[in-house]
Amino acid sequence: MNDSNYLNLVSVAATESGKKVAYAYYLRKDFVAKSMVIYLDGAGLIEKIFFSSDDHGTVEWKNGTGLTECHRWESEDQAKSKSYLTRRYTTILSNGAADIEYAREEIIPDILDRLREEDLAEWISDIVHVREYLIPVDESRFRSHA
Repeated sequence: MNDSNYLNLVSVAATESGKKVAYAYYLRKDFVAKSMVIYLDGAGLIEKIFFSSDDHGTVEWKNGTGLTECHRWESEDQAKSKSYLTRRYTTILSNGAADIEYAREEIIPDILDRLREEDLAEWISDIVHVREYLIPVDESRFRSHA
């Protein structure tokens, strides 16, 4: 896979309650195709991880809950349907809830397969298969590769 096809670390930023670690893959300068955002609390525990795939949809993993809020993108036919909004704004939108198996089989692998660091992908994969993860994160795990 070409180096430009990987999700790269784009930021580690302070938030009100901890830190936000963002990885992204850009199709072009102003369009994020795939992303993974990890939110840490003040103690370094993962609060949540948000996955977004331009091909499949979005899903969130919340510490204590597990995978939740899974949404898939609507099909082209649904986007072209005759409604007031779509006649004026033709775009593909999130099309409601999808089941968690869809997230496990489509969304999450699409993101993790594009992470350059295999150990990071394996670690995140292990986390999203449990409901709760109570080990503080070693922030050196998040590193940028040029």
